[in-house]
Amino acid sequence: MRHIPNILSSMRLILLPVFIYFALRNEFTTAGVIFVIISLTDLLDGYLARHNGWISQVGKVLDPLADKLTQISVIIVFFIHLPQYRWIFWILLGKEALMLVGAGLLMLSGVKLPGAAMWGKVATALFYVTAVLVLLFPSLPSVVITILFIASALTAVVSVLLYIPQYLHYRAAAQH
Repeated sequence: MRHIPNILSSMRLILLPVFIYFALRNEFTTAGVIFVIISLTDLLDGYLARHNGWISQVGKVLDPLADKLTQISVIIVFFIHLPQYRWIFWILLGKEALMLVGAGLLMLSGVKLPGAAMWGKVATALFYVTAVLVLLFPSLPSVVITILFIASALTAVVSVLLYIPQYLHYRAAAQH
């Protein structure tokens, strides 16, 4: 039973190419449904891991990896299909790149990665809600889509800014 969260993270990684396939074929409803499944497995994964104490070092790597790859995949799909919002997608990609580099540097320094902080979870949740709405309801008014993407970008920036002190703390602790 302890491995269920890792299985769910693996399932998310397996579903990503399927999501990308349908999204690149402009089959947004199907891609949206697959993304909802990916999102729900992420929620279930986190709930089961925390609720049952099934937190492992493998899970601390696999879950954020699945999260980052999911977010990057969705951003790239949107980057291709919604070029008018590319400036927002560059912000979101920048956030993901910084988080990946920071986590990699911490791991190389021997730091056991902490779980995601609440602000990171909020940014991820808002981005997932935005993605589901845009994929499943492509006829949303452009002002609504713009507001959703800007809100996602703002929470991503705030998330990175709030992670910086935590990152610096862990780096300093690793050097001692």
